[in-house]
Amino acid sequence: MLKNEDGFTLIELLVAIGLSVLVTSLVITFFVVNIKTYKELNDEAELQFQAQYILNFMSDKIMESKGISLMKNSLNYYSMTSVRIAGSMLPAEKISFRFGDGASENYVFQIVNKNIRYGIGGKDLSPTVELGNYVKVMNISLLNSESLINVKVFKINLLLEKGNQSFQAEQVLSFRNNNFAQ
Repeated sequence: MLKNEDGFTLIELLVAIGLSVLVTSLVITFFVVNIKTYKELNDEAELQFQAQYILNFMSDKIMESKGISLMKNSLNYYSMTSVRIAGSMLPAEKISFRFGDGASENYVFQIVNKNIRYGIGGKDLSPTVELGNYVKVMNISLLNSESLINVKVFKINLLLEKGNQSFQAEQVLSFRNNNFAQ
């Protein structure tokens, strides 16, 4: 005569463990995907915020300026008098904007180790105030074919990168005090 004993058979136990592993792996996968998506969205929002903050700050200073006093890429200084073709992108590691008549009246912006720094002083000053992070490239594009010294309207393009996210922002700017004479 068979007695009904309480407990699980080996097959029931293996099926229960298999189902538990399946459900647990699905839950963990769900959380990992959500955490990754959250991090990507957070990085994208951070890049957008940084780009907007940098461009707003630069816009305020540029509108107060009379013109470009220096522009440099990683290799050399740009000629201020050579005529540039409209629409061509000029990579700039450092750019200075003259706001007064003195040699030390320049707003200077420079990319150092993916950080953009700001300072006031001589046109080739090494700025120390950190303005923003994640800046990989800053490009200047002229809207008309002209020299950098005579430019009145131009476009700044920033490329920011954080992790595997990138964000590109641009803004057209003009000088309020554009009667620049050197």
